Amino acid sequence: MGARVSTIGSRLLAGQMSRRSFLKAAAVFGGAAVTGTLAAGCRRQAAAPTKLVVLTHWGAQPQKDVLEPIFKKYQEENPRIQIEHQTVEFGELLNRITTGRLGGVAPDIYHFYNLWLPEFVASDLLQVPPDNVINEIRQSYSQSTVKGVTYRGQIWGFPTEVNSYLLLSNRQLLQEAGVKEPPTTWDELLEVAPKLTKKDASGKATQTGFAFSRGWDSGVVHPFTCLLWSNGGEYVAEDYSRVRFNEPPGVETLELELELIRSGGADLGFAGPGSSGAQDDFLAGRVGMVIMANWYGASLRAGLPGGIENVIVSPVPHSAKGTSTTLQYNWLWGVDKNSKNAEAAWEFLTWLNTPKDSGSSPMGDYLTTGLNAIPARLSDQEAHADLLGDAFVKPFVESLQSSRTEPIIPGAQEIKTSLQKQIEAAWFGEKSAQEALDTAAAEANRILAEKRQQ
Repeated sequence: MGARVSTIGSRLLAGQMSRRSFLKAAAVFGGAAVTGTLAAGCRRQAAAPTKLVVLTHWGAQPQKDVLEPIFKKYQEENPRIQIEHQTVEFGELLNRITTGRLGGVAPDIYHFYNLWLPEFVASDLLQVPPDNVINEIRQSYSQSTVKGVTYRGQIWGFPTEVNSYLLLSNRQLLQEAGVKEPPTTWDELLEVAPKLTKKDASGKATQTGFAFSRGWDSGVVHPFTCLLWSNGGEYVAEDYSRVRFNEPPGVETLELELELIRSGGADLGFAGPGSSGAQDDFLAGRVGMVIMANWYGASLRAGLPGGIENVIVSPVPHSAKGTSTTLQYNWLWGVDKNSKNAEAAWEFLTWLNTPKDSGSSPMGDYLTTGLNAIPARLSDQEAHADLLGDAFVKPFVESLQSSRTEPIIPGAQEIKTSLQKQIEAAWFGEKSAQEALDTAAAEANRILAEKRQQ
């Protein structure tokens, strides 16, 4: 069209076209040009923005009230991006991720438990992060946290929430029993727990010295693993060829738990009014000690008699031949391998986990104020030192420097659930410690062998 307009102009200058004819022709071609420009503009306006579907288990309204404004801020800064936040309960999250992929409706971004990494990697579910993301993670997080998002030598996403386990003691109950400090060794634990137990005239416990969580795999296995490591034992061989929790240190660990029960220091049948387990009973002030993770602090702040100041946080008791060792587990952001918006997804996650003017990343702000959790990023821990520096949280933060990562092994979830059931069988006298752990080990080794063949 440009050549034809030039020809018209040349003819006018040469006197071969009247001014009226020129204006008529120019109107035709000019109108066409304008029409083309408008059409192109309409096409640009009609282009749909990129939608990122983000799946989490943060569906509680107080959590969404903090998290979703952060997502909105990113959309305001990046108008071409729309974020759709989907949520499910934690118990449904693993199934939602795996079935979503099978059904062809997988989200672009997942927030998930690092124990699921072996299955996700084996299923080719995750996209390898870009080099700049990997470098950022290596430089900005502790070694144990980086290990927690690594499988088969590959980092798979941004670490977010980090949790570790320590011994929680009710200060008031210790004082009433004449106990000055929480126990630091196994022998002290066995001595103190019965002192904190109270019974009524009928012999029924109204207060128990130590509480075991039941019916929940992590609640059973995580404290057991802390005590196992604090006895110099190992959960699994370094090459993941077999589990080792049924070796002598593991049997001794389960025997410790059984002795707590036999001595009356722990009562498996104890449950206060309206209680659903150890967490409720400690929260109600009816339990002297429990091994729990830092996320429990949010409940304690809201409802413990005497407030959070009534809790003493101390290292996990160790045996005479071991040193106190805690277990750490992580959550992380990952991107689906089949996402058509992978580049935009990693850009968003990088923004979400990058420090702003306050020194904290948006993710750090959410984890501390919306979730009452410990952020994995070291600079976020520094930026929120006021929130993370109180008597309850600080010991957990400090424990991360020497904690061990929960073993990320093929079939880890199945193995943990099997071990939970066998430990509980020993608690209730159905099996000896050795029998229970041997049964769990046989099943675990079968799972490991099966995974190696896949």
